[in-house]
Amino acid sequence: MNKIIAMMLFMCALIGQVFAADASASDDWVKEKIADMVPVNGSYRNEQYGFGVSVLQTRAYQPTGRDPDHGIIIVLGDGRTITVSAMYDAAFYGSTKSQLNHRLQGEHFDSVKRSAAVLDGKPAAQAVLQKGKNITKVVVQRRNAEEILYSAELTTNKDYQNEDLKTFDNIIHTFKTYSIPK
Repeated sequence: MNKIIAMMLFMCALIGQVFAADASASDDWVKEKIADMVPVNGSYRNEQYGFGVSVLQTRAYQPTGRDPDHGIIIVLGDGRTITVSAMYDAAFYGSTKSQLNHRLQGEHFDSVKRSAAVLDGKPAAQAVLQKGKNITKVVVQRRNAEEILYSAELTTNKDYQNEDLKTFDNIIHTFKTYSIPK
């Protein structure tokens, strides 16, 4: 009986060490991903690029004041993120379709599914990409008057696909554009 209890305690300790190792690996990944960033609570608004999203119940981060603020990263778990960002169309893509084509260029995926999308009631383009167990969903839009490119991207895997896609879609539905101060 004592041998059985001792074996059970040993197994519990071993399992605990495995989980602790996984947690510390995950913690290291998160720390690296959000280095030089600050937490975002409730909502994020970017005045320079004229957009914002709600980030309730997520671990969202934005660059500190010394780094350029192009958007946010939301940490879902080890290797799983959502980014929502913007930049000026310095490469002169000229359209949402060209922006998406450029994003997909140079990478090989097992499957690519493109479709129309909407950001803040305006036309956008999206693609769901799969490479092995990894899944990426990209939504892009070009704000023509100011030549600003908006991008939202989910990086996940098959194990968390449904949960993470739901979170991504909820955040995308809160995406809003605003006037840009002159």
